[in-house]
Amino acid sequence: MATSPLTRLFGTAVAVALATTGALAQQRQARPVSGGFQQVESSGGIDVYLTQGPAAAVAVEAMPDALPHIVTEVRNGTLSIHWEQGFSWQKMTSWNGLSGRQRSVRVYITAPRLTGLALSGGADAHGQTPLSADDFSIQASGGSDVTLALQAKTVRAESSGGSDVTLTGKVERQDMRFSGGSDYHGFGLQSTIATISASGGSDADVWVDGELTANASGGSDLRYKGNGRLTNPRRGEDNDDIKHVR
Repeated sequence: MATSPLTRLFGTAVAVALATTGALAQQRQARPVSGGFQQVESSGGIDVYLTQGPAAAVAVEAMPDALPHIVTEVRNGTLSIHWEQGFSWQKMTSWNGLSGRQRSVRVYITAPRLTGLALSGGADAHGQTPLSADDFSIQASGGSDVTLALQAKTVRAESSGGSDVTLTGKVERQDMRFSGGSDYHGFGLQSTIATISASGGSDADVWVDGELTANASGGSDLRYKGNGRLTNPRRGEDNDDIKHVR
C-alpha cells in the first residue's frame, strides 16, 4: 500500500521529535568527594537534595553541556557547589526553548553528618531523609527556599530576600531571623525554647511549648502554637502582629 506524503511527513516529524527529546535528556554524573564535609553551600539556582547516610556521595543532574561547568568541591569541611567562574547558562544557545525542568540543575548529596546549609541566588534545598545533628544552621538569601525534617538540640536560621524556610521534626531550641519578605513555616517543628524575629513583611509560624521570645515589625506577622509563653509581652499597644493560635 502506498504511503501518502502527509503520512511520511508526520512520521519524520515524530522521529525528529523523539531524537531531539533523547538528545535533550538530563544526565546524572557522580562526582568524586575528596575529604569529609559536614556543611553544604550552593548558589546560582543549583538545587540540592540531602540524604543522611553511611557514606558520602555527590551526584549532579543536568543537561550534558552544562555538566562541565558545575563545580563541586570540598573546602574546610564544606561542600561548595557553584557555576565555574565567568560562566552563565544564558550564553548556552542549546538551552534556548528548553522547559524550566530541563534547565534545572540538581545535586544529590549523601553524608553521614550534616550540620549546616548556606544557599543564595535561588538555590533551593530539599531534605530526602530526616537530618539528625546536635546543632544545625541555615542561611538562605536571594529567593532560596529550604524544606527539611530535623532532629536536633538547636537550629538557627537567617533568611532574607524572599527566601522561605519550612521545617518539621523536633528540636530543643530554635533561633530564627527572617527579613525582606521571607516566610517561616514552622508549625511542624516542635521546640521547647524559641527566639523568633520577623521584619520587613516576613511571616512566621512557630511551635513552642516553653519560653518564646518574639519580635515582629514592618508589616510582619508571627503566629505560635503549643503551650509556649511570651517572655517579652508588650503592654499598652496593639499586639495583633503576634498571635497565639490553637
